[in-house]
Formats: sequence, structure tokens, C-alpha cells
Amino acid sequence: MTVKVRFDKEVRDYAKGEKVKDSILKLTETALAQALENFHRRMIVIEGDTLRKAELAGILAGASVKVLSNVLEDLIRKRLRDESEDKIEVLYATDALGEETFGRKRYEAFRKHFDVLAGSNVDVKAVTFKHTRDILGRTYDLLVLDMSYDYSPNDLGRIIETVRGGGLIFILANPFEKWKDMWTGFHKSLVTPPYTIDDVKKRFNRRLIRKFTEHDGIYIITENGKARKKPKRSKSQARIKGRKGVPISEETLFPKELYEMALTKGQVEVIKAFEELVDGGMLVLTADRGRGKSVSVGIASIGLALALKKRTRIVVTAPELENVQALFRFAKRALERLGLKPYVVEEKGLIKELYARKIGLRYYPPAEGHKKSADLYILDEAAGIHVPVLHKYLNKERVVYSSTIHGYEGAGRGFSVKFLKKAREKRSFKELHMDEPIRYAENDPIERWLFDVLLLDAEPVELTEEDYELIKRKEVYLEEPDLDNWFENDREDLRNFVGIYILAHYRNRPSDVALLADAPHHEARVLRLKNGKIVTAIQIAKEGSIPKKVIDKMAKGYKPRGNIIPDMMVKHHYLKEFARLKGYRIVRIATHPDAMDMGLGSKALELLEKEAREKGLDWIGSGFGASEELVRFWVRNGFAVVHLSPARNPVSGEFTAIVLKPISEKAKKLIKKANDEFRIRLTEWLGDTHRELEPEIARWLFETPFGEAVDYPVYLTEIQKKRLDAFTGKVLTYDTVVDAVKPIVKLYFLDGWMKPYLDERQIKLLIYRVLQAHSWEETAKLIDRTETFTMIEVRDIIRGLWYYYKRLL
Repeated sequence: MTVKVRFDKEVRDYAKGEKVKDSILKLTETALAQALENFHRRMIVIEGDTLRKAELAGILAGASVKVLSNVLEDLIRKRLRDESEDKIEVLYATDALGEETFGRKRYEAFRKHFDVLAGSNVDVKAVTFKHTRDILGRTYDLLVLDMSYDYSPNDLGRIIETVRGGGLIFILANPFEKWKDMWTGFHKSLVTPPYTIDDVKKRFNRRLIRKFTEHDGIYIITENGKARKKPKRSKSQARIKGRKGVPISEETLFPKELYEMALTKGQVEVIKAFEELVDGGMLVLTADRGRGKSVSVGIASIGLALALKKRTRIVVTAPELENVQALFRFAKRALERLGLKPYVVEEKGLIKELYARKIGLRYYPPAEGHKKSADLYILDEAAGIHVPVLHKYLNKERVVYSSTIHGYEGAGRGFSVKFLKKAREKRSFKELHMDEPIRYAENDPIERWLFDVLLLDAEPVELTEEDYELIKRKEVYLEEPDLDNWFENDREDLRNFVGIYILAHYRNRPSDVALLADAPHHEARVLRLKNGKIVTAIQIAKEGSIPKKVIDKMAKGYKPRGNIIPDMMVKHHYLKEFARLKGYRIVRIATHPDAMDMGLGSKALELLEKEAREKGLDWIGSGFGASEELVRFWVRNGFAVVHLSPARNPVSGEFTAIVLKPISEKAKKLIKKANDEFRIRLTEWLGDTHRELEPEIARWLFETPFGEAVDYPVYLTEIQKKRLDAFTGKVLTYDTVVDAVKPIVKLYFLDGWMKPYLDERQIKLLIYRVLQAHSWEETAKLIDRTETFTMIEVRDIIRGLWYYYKRLL
């Protein structure tokens, strides 16, 4: 079907009365025709200083609704939209909608003209950037994105992807020359003492503006009707191409109605793969953004639940509840398609639980889901979940790992490198990858623009055999890159730098790139090979040098933006003088995924410390999720642990540790004091706050680079000493002398480098049984021995420690 995209006489008369140039109407017609013909999206950027740009968006969007309304039936027939989507959906997104705000005034100016032209077959939703989670999983035909004052790159990535093929995106922007040098609300959030708004950069704004002008499918007009970037000539006709029919097998275990919900071959393959899970198994599903991955899993999960022919419980997990809204929404739609009436439980407007007959789906945070009993475990956006947590689901009878490859929820090959490689050693599984987009056709220009501007598809440079030889010989150097050059000239180094983070399993968000670009206290460092290739990426935040007035406020509870380490030292260690010192907080450090475990991370820290020393800084530090591997890495590189969060991160399941390495003598005294205090606290916290902390992590938290024992008096009464003698002489049992054993064990963990030698298993035993007070049964399981053997070994360890420390008490 060929559709002539031409606004009718009513539209043109109204537009003429509002002094809209005919050339702008033709530009919009052409853009809409191209979008419909290719099932792609097109973007029209409207530059302006006044409400006129919002009025112009209202006229153009209202006119476009009329055209789209006329082709709705054809779009449904050609399977370009669901039969339930029988209205034109419009989204208006802005920074503020409160009374008397400029955002509200622009919205009202838009609606004044839009409502006159659009007619009744349209739904309009207005949303502020703070509430974009409300639109997750929704799809719109037209988007008006008001970026006049404030926007977050995270919002940009989330909102743009809600627009379907055949749709238009209108961007309300300031004149580019003004926008290049203006601060937004996002910029104000980057200000931290001692910096001011004048120190904030505008690199990301300029990158965004440049990408508007570089990419196809984006047209730029001014509010007075001048076209600065026009589409290629077109007769404004759209030959709407439908989706190809998706073949469905004659024999299916799941109801045909579920297969008929699939729009692409990839979706059919996912549903078919779920049939194989009826007898148990594991499925790994990967896709780029917008491929219908979560939608397919939601539909298929209902088919599996029905095929099991019993009461079925499904655990759904992801880094955030918002990540699984499409999954829940289409599971609900699948139930309705089968004539079942679902019961929905929501939390703050997001679906958290879904029930129908004997089927139940419920969301749990990643660190909790594996503890629940279920017939199927679904881990969506698995690349954003920490690897140790992913492994906890590997032994489940039925488990599905689903992950975005390119996108701010995902982490590229990091998911494959760090998880799947080890998973293959434990069990066999099926892998599927989805290529075909579902919301729009392949090669959509707006997708290419979005991936480029937000660096969603960035990857590190490829390494050769010659490169590995350079790495082995440590022929590397540390460099502070020129971020102005990187961002202004779109250097490939920037893509390689961000690509290392993406593939190294960091949870990456678009705002991370903007933070690097514009935050006054954030800088980059790279470890390069002698041939210039980047192999290690470091992002640092300059902290400290805080004014005395601010420090006094911090001591009373005030939390300044940034300055995470000084704030912790003031609040938890009462070391106000530390906040006056200067240091580097390492926000991120990651090595090329193909060059890990080759000493590059340690080399980068060594060179960064050298730089900090030359610049007269006092300390370097970092905060991270405390896994055994990472704590060992930092401790072995001379860092002292000074804090551990009281609760686990709900996504990673880890406690957050903060480490510091002194450079100046003043910092050394303060950090040693904090390290001593932390070790004392940890001996107590392990029996309460951190009773569930893994003992192999705790043993590294006790390690100190200072080598000295903590000056902490331990007192035993004469009777306690005699009872210890009786215990080690096999007269009394452990449970009757715990009060006397604990002080001796504390002495050991607070001692310096000259303490008695214990092997790894013995150290874990002391932590697990004595400091964490786990039962004999639990402790025996830890070391895979009998309870009797475990009791004897604990007695033997205590005997040796008591013999050593007896002379000191």
C-alpha cells in the first residue's frame, strides 16, 4: 500500500494562520513518509528561545497524528503494531510540569495547538524525566522531548527507545550557539566542594549537538520556520512494507496463540527454546536493545508454566525492577490471550508480581532470588548482575539468563568472558542471539545516532600477538588524556576507553559518559602500550581540600556531592582533618578483557601513585563491591581497608569496601588510625552486622599494609586463663570457654606481620566458627569435614594461639 503523506487543507489553513512556512510542513511530510516507508524513525530538532518552538511542535505533531490515524488499520494488518494498539500514542517528556514552571508553560503551548489538529483518536502522556520509569515497556508513535533546560543522558537513552518505527521525534532545543555554553540541571548536580558551577564543562552538550548535525534521519529547523538541515527530496509517499510472515511449526508444545504473538523469527525461536526447558535445562539469550528479548521471555514463561501442568512458581530477577516491566507486561498479555484473568501486584507503579490460576511470577533482587524455591528462574539484564551472584543460579533445574549486549543495561562480552566461560565448565546449555529489531526495522538511523552519541556500542581496540609481548614485558606508560580533544574531535580513543568498561562488566549508564565529560572533579587516565593502544582505563575523582565550614557541616550530617572518601572519614572515623587533605578516588579501573590477570591493573596503580606523589597529593583510594578477588587485589597493592558498608548492595549482593593508600606522612597517620579502628570494629561486626559475610573475604579485610599490631588491650581474668588451659588440655569443651577463646582470636586478627602462621583453612575456621559464631554443623560443611574433625581442628588452632599469646596476657 502506498500512502500519500500530505497534510489536508484544514491543517494547512490552520498552519498558515499560525504563520508556519509551507517548507516546514513539507519537511515534516517528507520525514513522516520516510519513517512509514522504511518502518524507521525520524527526528526533527526545533531550535528556539521562546514558547514558539513548543507551539510549532504542537502544530507539526498534531498534523502528523492525522496522517498516522489514516494508516492505522493498514499498520495493524501488516503486523507493524498490535491489534490492541488502535490509537495514536504521543509522549511529551520534559524536566518539570509543576505550576508556573517554564516546562509547564511549554507543555501548555504545545497542547494548545496539538489538540486543535490531532482529533480524538489519540492518547497523550506527559512525563517528567524523574518519572521516566513510568513509560518503561511502553511504545509511542510521536515523542516531543523538551531538552530546553535539563535532561539526563540516562533519560535520553530510555525515552528515545520508546518510539516505534513509522514515528517522529520532536526535540525542543535551545539555539545551538547558546546550548554549547549553557549549564543544565544535570550540570548543577556535578558541583562538589571546592568546585563551583563555573568549573563544570560542557563537552557532552557539544557532542550531542554535533551528532544531531552528523547523522542521517535528523532534521533541524528554527522556531521561525527556517530549515537548517533538510531531508533528501521525496515525493512524500510511503509504500508501507509489512513484516514478513513468521513461520510457526505445526507441532508445538505451547499454545499456538502464544506463538502468534511473536513478530519476528527470533521471538519464535525463543518461545521454542522454552519448550525444551520443560524437562529442565539452562538457556542463555542475548540481544541488542530493542530486539524484543524481554517480551519473548515474558510470553514463553507462560507457555512453560502451562506445559508443566502443575502449580508453577517463577522467580524473575534483574538489576532493577524497572528492567523487567516489558517481561511482566507481555506475560500478562499472554495470559489474557489465553482467556486467563491475571492478578497484578504493583510497587510504585511497577509490576512486581503476576498471578493467574496456578501460575505465579514474582520479582526478587538478584541477591535474594536464588534463595527462593521455584520451578523456573529468569535473570533478565544478566550482564548488569555481579558474576558471583550469577553463579548462585547455575545449579537450578530450570534457569534462563537473558542479557542485552549493547545498551546501558548490558556489558557486551564481559558477560561472556567473565560468566559464560566458567558456566560451561559446570553445565551444558543452549545459547540464542536475537538480531532483528522489533520496534522498528533494521538500520534505523535514530538507533545509529543514539548508539553513537551515548557510546552504547563502544568496544576496546583489538590486541595482536605483538601487543601481548609488550604487555608481558610491561612496556607501558600512564597518560592523562586530553578530554577536550577526545570529546570535541570524537577520537577513537574515547570509544576504546569506554569499551573497556563495557566489556569489563561495569554497569554502564549513558550518564557515566557525561560525568566523565563534564564533572569538574573527574579525570581519565589510560595505560597505553608503547604502540599507543589503550589496555587499562582509569576514571578518577579528585577529592578533599574541603573548606572548614563545609567540614563542620559534614560532621553534623551534611553530605556534600562527591567527596565520598572524605565524608566517610569524617562521619565514621571522626577525622575531620582528613577532609582537608587532597587525594584521588579511583572511580573505575578496568583492564582490556583480553589482557586480564597479566599485571596491568597493578602496574597502573603503581604509576598512578607515582603521579600523585609528584603532584603533592596525600592519598589515593577507592570504593568497590567486596569480592575475595578484588579485596585481595587492593590489599596486595598496599591499600588499607577503612570501611565496609553495613548492608549488601541489592544488585551485586556485595558489601561495599573503601580502601586507602597514604602518600604523605600526615595521611599515613590518619589512615593507619582508621585501619586500626576498622579492624577492631570488624572483630565485633562479624558476629552481628556482617555475620553472613563470606569468611574468605573477611580474612583479606583484616590484612594491613602497615605491618603493626593494633594497640587494643585484651584482658582475661585468671579464671579465664585456667579455663583456656583446661580447654586446650581436652578437659573443657569449646562451648563452655567461648568467652575466653574470643579475646585470643581477636588478638590474632589484630596482630601485625609477626603473628603465628595459619593456613587459609585455619583462618576461615576462626572467622566462621569463633567470630561469626556459626554452628558446628555449618562450620563442618564449610570445610567439608565431619563435626568431630572440625571440633578437634579448632581446638588445635586455639592451643597454638594460646601458647603464643599466653606470655602477653
